[in-house]
Amino acid sequence: MNLRPVRLALDVMGGDHGPAEVCKGALLAARDLPHGSKIVLVGDASAMGRLETASRPEGVELEITHTADVIGPNDRPSDAFRKKPNASVALAAKLVKDGKADAFVSIGNTGAAMAAALLHLQRVPGIDRPAITAAIPTLTRPTVMLDMGANVDCEPHQLAEFAVMGLVYCKTVLGRENPSVALLSNGSEDCKGNSLTRRAHRLLAECLPEFIGNIEAREVFYGKADVVVCDGFDGNVMLKCAEGVAMLVLSVMKEELTRHPWMRLALLPLRPAMRRIGERLDYRAFGGAPLLGVNGVCVIGHGSSDALAVSNALRVASASVGHALIDAIREAAQDLRKRRAAL
Repeated sequence: MNLRPVRLALDVMGGDHGPAEVCKGALLAARDLPHGSKIVLVGDASAMGRLETASRPEGVELEITHTADVIGPNDRPSDAFRKKPNASVALAAKLVKDGKADAFVSIGNTGAAMAAALLHLQRVPGIDRPAITAAIPTLTRPTVMLDMGANVDCEPHQLAEFAVMGLVYCKTVLGRENPSVALLSNGSEDCKGNSLTRRAHRLLAECLPEFIGNIEAREVFYGKADVVVCDGFDGNVMLKCAEGVAMLVLSVMKEELTRHPWMRLALLPLRPAMRRIGERLDYRAFGGAPLLGVNGVCVIGHGSSDALAVSNALRVASASVGHALIDAIREAAQDLRKRRAAL
């Protein structure tokens, strides 16, 4: 648990539910942030006007940085930042660059958040490309998986960098001892996979003692590895497939279990168990996806994030700052370079 006061910049203009819901998430997170912390709400002040008189938790300051510029889902980030340098996500990232915030959180527009982070924060020395990180629910405990969509094409050394960053995140933010890392492939044997996977397997085996080999997609959900690495194409496809299967299973269960009135009565004793199942699979509990590899803490929330998901994304950012995640990644990246140079 982080007890150090943090300053978090929150881009409130993204997300499917609008700025009001994002601001509710900020108020919710403020209850649990360390005393003396600050949340800077970046966006159109007219959409946040009610916050001026809202009941705010004591000990955490809420500040508004106004801008009416927004990068929409149909805007190309590379062009949008030239036309809208004061867009909310850009200002949130710039607050971190200028030392006025310790981390920034953006909801919804992944491409814009990535572009803003790279533009204003740049990369950690020793990291070639940043990676989107997700917590995947498993039978044991969440597995950290990256990359989930930032880089559709990768080289073996980049997957090794992803592995190092994932291990650091597990150790520092999640507090796990001796975490393991596996490589996503179409088989557990060393010879399986495409050219990238086979070359990455050799490099990971030579550089990282935490490497336990290949892992199939279905095995990820059994919690066989603390960290799973892959390129952004495979990671994004797997993530969306998992989301679709989860929605399918829940929909079929609901349809079948409510088909007859007597089934509804039979479900009453199962409600506590069903609630616990929902809590274990609820994406909102995991907050946002850290963008690892940029030289500052950046957390990207799901577009459908409600107040609870936003608050947990802010908690992820706070924990990352409190555990000095970026410093740890910087040190691990340099160590990886030395190991590779010694091969």
